[in-house]
Amino acid sequence: MSWNVFVMRCPPEVDAIDQMAADWEPPSLGTGRDVRAVLAEVLPGIEYSTSGWADWESAGFSLSTLVDEVDDAPVAGVSLIVHGHDATAAQAVLAIADALNARALDIGSGDFLTKDSARFSFASWRAYRDRVVGRDRPSFPSRDSFG
Repeated sequence: MSWNVFVMRCPPEVDAIDQMAADWEPPSLGTGRDVRAVLAEVLPGIEYSTSGWADWESAGFSLSTLVDEVDDAPVAGVSLIVHGHDATAAQAVLAIADALNARALDIGSGDFLTKDSARFSFASWRAYRDRVVGRDRPSFPSRDSFG
């Protein structure tokens, strides 16, 4: 399971995605080259594959994203796929949004992240993930125990 965040430019007065007009389209974050350069600055050591997927790892979380637009093509938004347990993931997401002069949208809640809400959002997702994957459930016998 992953914490999914979408980074795009949108009006600062909007608090949640459902407040946006249905026909609204976000302005470009820059070209593919620009966005990849910003990600490389914020996430030193980020590794890109030829398909455009990028992966970055820290001690407590990893982040993946797809920026497959060609160098000169505009990029409307960037999806961030976060795995792990460390709350610094929320800081990384906000740093990316700030560097792109954009806002981060928590896909699960539909709310834009702020310095105050990002840690709570990540902690809420982490608690949900732990419940779903069974970290709070008793273990079940293995198949071998049914001899």
